[in-house]
Amino acid sequence: MKKISIIDYGCGNILSLSRALTEIGLDCKKTKNQNEILNSDLLILPGVGSFHNAMELLNKNNLKEAIDKFVTVKQKPMIGICLGMQLMLTKSFELGEHNGLNFIEGEVVPIRKLSKLDKIKVPHIGWSKILKTDFISQALSDKDFYFVHSFVSKTKNKNETVAYSNYQDIKIPAVIKKNNIVGCQFHPEKSGRIGLSLLKHLINRLFKS
Repeated sequence: MKKISIIDYGCGNILSLSRALTEIGLDCKKTKNQNEILNSDLLILPGVGSFHNAMELLNKNNLKEAIDKFVTVKQKPMIGICLGMQLMLTKSFELGEHNGLNFIEGEVVPIRKLSKLDKIKVPHIGWSKILKTDFISQALSDKDFYFVHSFVSKTKNKNETVAYSNYQDIKIPAVIKKNNIVGCQFHPEKSGRIGLSLLKHLINRLFKS
């Protein structure tokens, strides 16, 4: 059985994610051990809270180097969820300017920066549809998933944003992908049965790539 590890760095909703993976028949473990990370078949990087605090915790626990080696040297697959997706980008402008993991070239910017409305409701909390896309199977496209965020991921290469969701007057980058990594802005583990199906779809797709 494939070894799936959830990175335990003190900034993620690990319990619900672990339960979701168990529900779809996948074995997983949470870890902050560098050797366990490097010997995994797939990593999942969850995340809630601020970008800067999350990067500090990854550095403090000496996890950034292990994750970088896993993705760039071993070229194994990784999924980032919510803040975990944002951490994959080059930098964030949340509470200043902070460097990310830089797996995907791009920036994390406030939702308000993309909107032309005088007032846009932030954070974006609730259920939104993933627009139809070739990357996600047609059975899962145009379904509602649970979002909670105030910042969005803008990839420099537009082709690396593979799915969007509408929110008021803007398109929210919902899924990003480059080579062996995928990021979801929404929470599949909190999105009911359809979220579990999407999580399984993404993992199966990464293992086949």
